[in-house]
Amino acid sequence: MEPSGFIGAAMAVQGIKDATVVLHGQTGCRKGLLGSQKVMVRTTARDKGFYGGSNAIPYSNIRPEDYYKNTLNKLESVMEHTSKEDYALRVVMCSPGISMIGDDCRRAVHSKDGSMLLDTDRLSDHCSKGFDECMHDIVEYLDPEQGIRVEKGVNIIGMSIMHKDWYSFCHEFSHLLKDAGFKINCVLGAGCTVEDIRKSVNSSYNIIIDPAFAEDTVRLYEDKYGIPPISIGRCPIGFDAMEEMFREIANVTGVLPEHGMSMLKKSKKRAYDGIKVSGKDLTGKTFKIIAEDTTAVPLAEFLTSSFGMVESDEHPDYLFAPGNIAVLEEHSGRCARGVDVGFPSSLGSDFLKKPLMGMEGVMYILDSLFN
Repeated sequence: MEPSGFIGAAMAVQGIKDATVVLHGQTGCRKGLLGSQKVMVRTTARDKGFYGGSNAIPYSNIRPEDYYKNTLNKLESVMEHTSKEDYALRVVMCSPGISMIGDDCRRAVHSKDGSMLLDTDRLSDHCSKGFDECMHDIVEYLDPEQGIRVEKGVNIIGMSIMHKDWYSFCHEFSHLLKDAGFKINCVLGAGCTVEDIRKSVNSSYNIIIDPAFAEDTVRLYEDKYGIPPISIGRCPIGFDAMEEMFREIANVTGVLPEHGMSMLKKSKKRAYDGIKVSGKDLTGKTFKIIAEDTTAVPLAEFLTSSFGMVESDEHPDYLFAPGNIAVLEEHSGRCARGVDVGFPSSLGSDFLKKPLMGMEGVMYILDSLFN
């Protein structure tokens, strides 16, 4: 089941290091949001009375009997507590149950103390769209004042902590951009700070990683701050898509990431040698992908054009899907092998680099196919 826009919005906030969601709702609604701890852990010890034993996402902990009383006072209590903590931004989100009873949460939220109320009733059903809508609203709320444009300053947008091993891809991609002389001002919603977001409006370009996660936000940067987007219309998955990304950067900025192109060539050689040594032929092997089109299309292109594989919905040899789905489908015998290409499985922790995008992403795909 695809995560909802509500979860996407919460992950957008939790991807900002010094921001937090403040959930006005029940324990059950919060459990689904604590997955953020698996992809960007927060270790600062917090008061169990407001955090329920976790170090992330304070909440009002509404119980059934509270619906017959005043639920708003519990939100006011958690807002007062978190106002004394080290957050630069607190984003209040109301659970669907709370939205139904119509609490006027605006009474507990004051912009002057670094808090904003996200209108969860209007969030899209789709996870990626919810993420985008929330990031758009955060930038709009912060309303940064634009200063002097940073020459060759770039923002990386459309990247979330829900993307497969987001940290490893960001590290690889940022390194290659810096080698080309670019300055990374902000990786929006994936390891940035609130101050990074404020500085992001001074960038010269926005590089779009996953367009599905950035449509509204990119438009805001372009219309309000005059920052042009650089996009290939899909995620950089596979060698061809990664090369297209480098060349599109050159088309817009006039600067080709030469080191990136060199590393791409070496990665292709390494991949070719590994495939030859394996002696394994994937021609005619079947696959199915459960993912956003911006992920599924380039991944399918890579599998079909590079290996002669064939898409199939019926008991595929390889199922590319978010972690829990990949594990469940493989164990139930509905596919020969499940490959995690989204939010990781809750069954374990990854210590090795396993991104889906970029050159290390290709190696992860190859390792999943040939080993």
